[in-house]
Amino acid sequence: MRRMLIVLAAAAAVAGCREMALPPPGSYSELLLVTEEGAGGEWASLLMPILGAERDYITSMEAAFAISHVRASEMPDLPDTKNVVICGVMDSGTYVGSIILSLVGDRSVQRVAEGQANILKKENTPAPGQMTLIVTAPTAEALRDVIRTRGEELPEIVESSSRERLRRHLLSSPNRGLTESLRRKYGFTIEVPTYYRLFSESQTPPGVELLHEPPTRVLGVFWADREEPPSIYRSDELFDLRSAYVWERYDHDKMDRNRVRYTWTRFAGYNALRMSGYWYNDKATAGGYFETYFIHDTDADLLWAVDLLTYAPGRPKHPLVRELLALAETFRHGQ
Repeated sequence: MRRMLIVLAAAAAVAGCREMALPPPGSYSELLLVTEEGAGGEWASLLMPILGAERDYITSMEAAFAISHVRASEMPDLPDTKNVVICGVMDSGTYVGSIILSLVGDRSVQRVAEGQANILKKENTPAPGQMTLIVTAPTAEALRDVIRTRGEELPEIVESSSRERLRRHLLSSPNRGLTESLRRKYGFTIEVPTYYRLFSESQTPPGVELLHEPPTRVLGVFWADREEPPSIYRSDELFDLRSAYVWERYDHDKMDRNRVRYTWTRFAGYNALRMSGYWYNDKATAGGYFETYFIHDTDADLLWAVDLLTYAPGRPKHPLVRELLALAETFRHGQ
């Protein structure tokens, strides 16, 4: 146990100064949950439904993370999972409390006691490329309240960190020539790694598609003249816009109007309307999940659409969408 605390403290002290070209082994869809009592304890029971919540990919429900448990007394010195969540009362008399105290530092102890720092994210801890999320409070009652009131924040904290780390890894091998070419020709920027290639581009209708396979991942950008921002109350216009586009550009793809959803969100620093749904192609006997982010450029009176599409029969969709979204979040218009 003492060696583990020394390793964690040393890693936390130097992690900000080190980077790795390759992330630690394992998947961004794996998560290690560390508590005092392990899988059968109260904190694991409260967090499992939150961290293990499933996401709707139209044809399937998928958990974002495969969760494994370990007691704090059994935590390995350097866990090989990319995502670690440590939950427990900040009590030096417990294994989990000792680990938490070694990670948060003296300055945060008082903030935790005052209820100002109950969820702490530690990037590059315990090793570069890993993230440790600490959920803590000075008492068990206070910790229950933290989980009850703020627990829903936890999956997105882990997910956004996973996308950021994945993005750094993908863009460690950038295709700067293609990125600059798209900016010059079309007026938008999206950072492209060498893993992706230009699949198609056209001015009729205007748009660009980047491809990575197998399995198939398509990252597209298309645009249309529009003076007004998109409205969720006029969503049929957006459906018709994408429907016409993919019919022309994706070899007669179609969309299922009965399996489409619209949500306001923040995307790449912009307010955006997200459309998610199911695409299919009768000619190719194929189908899959897509999501499109519509962003209005008021200066240019343009509606931009950043399009994410997968085709991976029998395979999980979430890791593919995570990868597409990690790159799509580099989108900027008017650059």
